[in-house]
This record gives sequence, structure tokens and C-alpha cells, in this order.
Amino acid sequence: MSIQSQPSKDKPELDERQITEYLQSHPEFFRLHPLLLAELNIPHPSGSAVSLVERQIRVLREKNQHYESRLRELVEAARDNQRLTNSLQRLAVNLLLADELDDILATVTEELREHLATDFVSLRLLGTVKQATQQPERYMAEDGAKLQSLGKLIADKQIQCGRMNAEQINLLFLNDAPEVGSGAIIPLHNTNTFGLLAIGGRDAQRYHPGMGTDYLKLLGELVSAAIKPYV
Repeated sequence: MSIQSQPSKDKPELDERQITEYLQSHPEFFRLHPLLLAELNIPHPSGSAVSLVERQIRVLREKNQHYESRLRELVEAARDNQRLTNSLQRLAVNLLLADELDDILATVTEELREHLATDFVSLRLLGTVKQATQQPERYMAEDGAKLQSLGKLIADKQIQCGRMNAEQINLLFLNDAPEVGSGAIIPLHNTNTFGLLAIGGRDAQRYHPGMGTDYLKLLGELVSAAIKPYV
């Protein structure tokens, strides 16, 4: 068996003469590759002044960069929306399979932590235990003094995002409270509020008042419907 010599991996660089000869023999090159013109810096003799052609090329190049950046943002937003849609669909299916309150909380926690990288998830319910549960600490007496700091969150029935005071964090996140930097509070209700779903992050800027809440609203509706029979 003969061993053929391997071609060198280092390709020789083209010199100016070769490039010139190639372009002369292929006058249609830039017509076939119009986008390449936007990357070239072609001077136009005009003394110390900037020629109109150079200015036009500069403007077109800046516009091109702007549109490329905007396109990347739109693609990223579309991917993020698809990810959230998939999350809601997956959660809805899994909640239908849950047959007790502890399973519901475990399902919600797994979805938010495993698929959406949420640091902390807590479900706090008003009233008393109506079913045997492994986590009775999640219940809060409706007339308890501890509810005072959560009263506005419960009464507003609105999603709240951002920084919370220490008492609210302690009531909602219990043992995880020292690590929570910011959070989102989602009231759970059909007619009357019967609980709060709290999600938290270590980053103080992760949840903030200006963030979108469409996903959180739909999440609250799903969880509300799932736990209604148990509260």
C-alpha cells in the first residue's frame, strides 16, 4: 500500500497581483457578492473632505449593523416566547396528572427550577389544612398577625415583582429567605384569594417592576385551577 503525501494545511496567502488578476478575470465578482461591499473600506479621492460616496457607505454600514442587531433581538425574543409556551403546556399536562396537593407543588417547583432556572419556589395558602400534607408549614391562618405584611399583596390580587421587605421574604420563602434577592408574587384565586405563589432569585435584579408578567399571569391561573379542590 502506498502512502500518499498529505497536502500542507497552511495555505499560501494571495498577493496583490493575484487578487488583481482574479478580479480582472471575474468582473462579475462583486455583483455575485453584494454584501461584501458593505465590509470593504474603499477610499474615494476627495482631498481632506469626506466624499459623498464614503458618507453613503458609512450610513449604509451603520444601518446594516443596526438591523442585524435588531434581528438578533427578535430571534432571541421568539425563542424565549417559545420556551415559555412550551413550559406552560408541559406544566398543564403534568398538573392534570397530580392527584394531591403535595404533588401539585412538586410539579410546579420542578417546572420552574428545572426548565426555567428559578432559584426558589414557595406556595403559601390561606386557611387551615384540609388534607394530609407533608408540608403543613405552607398554611397561614387567615386572621393571623403574620398576614399583615402580606395584606396588600393579597388584597390587590395583582402580580408584584421586585424587591420585598425582610418580613415578606421570611413569610414567603421560610428557610430560603436569607438567599432571596428579588422575587415575584402571584396571587392564587378564582373568586377570593386563597394563596400566594412566590418565586425568588438570588440576583437582586432578576425580578423587577418593569418586567413582563404574561407568563406569570398564565402560571397563576393554571396553579389556581389545580389547587382549588384542596383549599
